[in-house]
Amino acid sequence: MRQKDIVDGVAVFVAAAEAGSFSEAARRLGISPSAVSQSIGSLEERLGTSLFRRSTRSLSLTDVGNDYLLAAAPALSQLRQAAEEASGRAGRPAGPLRLTMPRAPFDLLIAGALVDFQNNYPDVELEIAVEARLIDIVKQGYDAGLRYGNCIEKDMVAVQVAPRSEAVLVASPEYLRDRPKPRVPGDLLDHRAVMCRSQITGLVLPWNLESGGDSVQIAPPAPTIVHDLASQIDLTVRGLGIVNAPAAYVSSLVGAGKLERVLPSWSSPMEPVFLYFPSRRHQSAALRAFVAFLKGCSVPSLNGSGQAKPTVHDLAQGVMAG
Repeated sequence: MRQKDIVDGVAVFVAAAEAGSFSEAARRLGISPSAVSQSIGSLEERLGTSLFRRSTRSLSLTDVGNDYLLAAAPALSQLRQAAEEASGRAGRPAGPLRLTMPRAPFDLLIAGALVDFQNNYPDVELEIAVEARLIDIVKQGYDAGLRYGNCIEKDMVAVQVAPRSEAVLVASPEYLRDRPKPRVPGDLLDHRAVMCRSQITGLVLPWNLESGGDSVQIAPPAPTIVHDLASQIDLTVRGLGIVNAPAAYVSSLVGAGKLERVLPSWSSPMEPVFLYFPSRRHQSAALRAFVAFLKGCSVPSLNGSGQAKPTVHDLAQGVMAG
């Protein structure tokens, strides 16, 4: 086989294998689905074997295709790294950087830093999906994600970007005006609640509350289920019910009198926030720049305490295997 034939189509094959579909691979590569199909068909013809099982509804790797991916993906990453270093891109980050994260980390940690990041790295093409669902970032084509510590897969590398924090119960003054204010956690069962559903179990997430050494789990009946945090807060301000939200997210609304704390001696502990990415893959120059940039940024107090803001570098304990 000629040397050119060995490398032709490999990048397209890896993209299709990781995306799980030709159309998604085409979108990521900026080419047509027919071009993806043709490139992979030519590669299979040169190799003399099928790499994918195709049907009208699904695409999966053959055993040979899976073995080929295990060898080709790391080799492709090394080639890309070599190309970056040879062209000087390692010192001048450029190209796409796709990130996924929930609403709270985006609003509290990332949104305020993006202007400075883009000013420092204008050649980086940022794409950010703000979503509650847990996804396979490799399969979906993301370079990295932000999640709370208890939601990260074991095979990921993680960098802590915010410490442990807490969520607090809040409601609007209008909602509380004509109702008896809860005095103990059990009173919450008599109130309307705005809650979310677990993207892992499919169950409505209860409120796990702590006060001193005491803890209790509350599952209000017939809650209004809303997955986007900003929408939960908006509905709560409008008087729909009680929500359990990150303290830093609602502190300004509490200060402005639009929300009030409910059971202020009780709160829900929240895990630290981590930036995470696959340990087996080469980090692009854009991702390395983003990690370094976050380490130098100031982060807000996620408990809404108003204390001095440490840098992410102060909080992070280095890169650690999950």
